[in-house]
Amino acid sequence: MFVLRRLVFLAILVVLAGAPPLLAQGLPLTMSKSFNPSTVAVGGTATTTMTVTITNPNGFTVSGISFSDTYPAGLVPDQVGAYTCSPGSALFTGTGWAFSNVTLGAGASCNVPMLMHATIIGPITNTTSQVTGTGVPPGGPASATLNSIIRGAPTLSAWMLVVFAMAMAALAVIRMRG
Repeated sequence: MFVLRRLVFLAILVVLAGAPPLLAQGLPLTMSKSFNPSTVAVGGTATTTMTVTITNPNGFTVSGISFSDTYPAGLVPDQVGAYTCSPGSALFTGTGWAFSNVTLGAGASCNVPMLMHATIIGPITNTTSQVTGTGVPPGGPASATLNSIIRGAPTLSAWMLVVFAMAMAALAVIRMRG
């Protein structure tokens, strides 16, 4: 009888060791953000598409997903794109947007694209909120930087910059010798 109990106990341990924990929490949802193109001229009709992508890396559906984005100074929305996230609620304003009660299946992702333009010169960094969902830890936030330049200003390629740096170095050597 003792041997039988021991065998049953060992069998139960083997089954439990291979089973996933009952109260295990899933992986955090992932977030990414990009600007395409990543450089635009200020003013006029120069626009960029900012896209935020949410991905569920889990092997199960996650519901109750919420995330948002507040625009920094110098970044202005022009048009909401064809977003693929199916929210219980979506709010778009001139200062940002928010989604709540989104559901994503196992391994699924969704996008929120926005057509935007810049009103100031220089780098403009935009960062989202964290993304939250039922039964998973918070994920994100995600950031991307839009480079805005003066309309019509020439841009130098990487090779042109190398040549310019070499010319400046040569001039410095000539001045030091003379």
